[in-house]
Amino acid sequence: MAMSSNPRYLTPSEKFHIVKKGDSLDSISSEYKISKERLMLFNNLKSEKIYLGQKIYLIPKPTQWHQYITVRDIPQKGYHVVRPKETIHTIAEMYDLQIIDLIDINNLSGFSPNIGTKIYLKKSVKQKIQVAKIDPTSTDLLKKIAAPPPSIMQNTKVTLPVSGTVTSEFGIRNGRPHKGIDIANKKGTPIVSALAGNIVFSGRQRGYGNVVIIEHSNSVMTVYAHNETNLVREGEMVKQGQPIATLGSTGVSSAPHLHFEYRKNGRAINPRDVIPTKFLKKD
Repeated sequence: MAMSSNPRYLTPSEKFHIVKKGDSLDSISSEYKISKERLMLFNNLKSEKIYLGQKIYLIPKPTQWHQYITVRDIPQKGYHVVRPKETIHTIAEMYDLQIIDLIDINNLSGFSPNIGTKIYLKKSVKQKIQVAKIDPTSTDLLKKIAAPPPSIMQNTKVTLPVSGTVTSEFGIRNGRPHKGIDIANKKGTPIVSALAGNIVFSGRQRGYGNVVIIEHSNSVMTVYAHNETNLVREGEMVKQGQPIATLGSTGVSSAPHLHFEYRKNGRAINPRDVIPTKFLKKD
């Protein structure tokens, strides 16, 4: 499938404040003469708690033109041919499908497929579910993940998005593929971007609750699901380690946790293969 391996990063010309040591919502409010209530509204904050490196917007989210889309049945041929200005998001809305499902079915590595690309809307019976095998010894060996010091994190290729306990591994779960790892921690714990990239989706998805999807260079995409609050806006560039959400239990979830996926060339791989092993600890 013809997709761009290196997505274009577009940074909106929006005014914001990057949280530094000693900042509070009160101090930011005072500095910019904007009430705390408005700052919380602009930034989708549930409380006054903010995080080092977080981007605090000083203006409302720009109103985006939204094309009215009539939901339709999946055509008998089972796919949609991409037309001008269509994205994976708009195609998902057309057929009342989930973005992550379309990414799975089509092994997508980007959100803006080329015009004329066939986007399959349902999994063929002949398609085989490819899930990496898990070493049975590894599920007992490494359960705890501890967040490394910021000075060390900057020197790693992939930053751990949140510290906590791994409650569900990558692989087959209850007879179905689980294409990420679940990391449990307290509700409201900050989630950071595993790599620098472009926010291509920040919103809700059935089953996944609040979701952030980030495109990175070299055909890499990461997914962060079940968030309490999304702290970023679509089209925004984020740095590695920048807070992008807070941990929650939205969607189909029995307890607060992050469902984290790492995708390369459209295929989900075990995040344990890219998170530095020295940051994976035993119970």
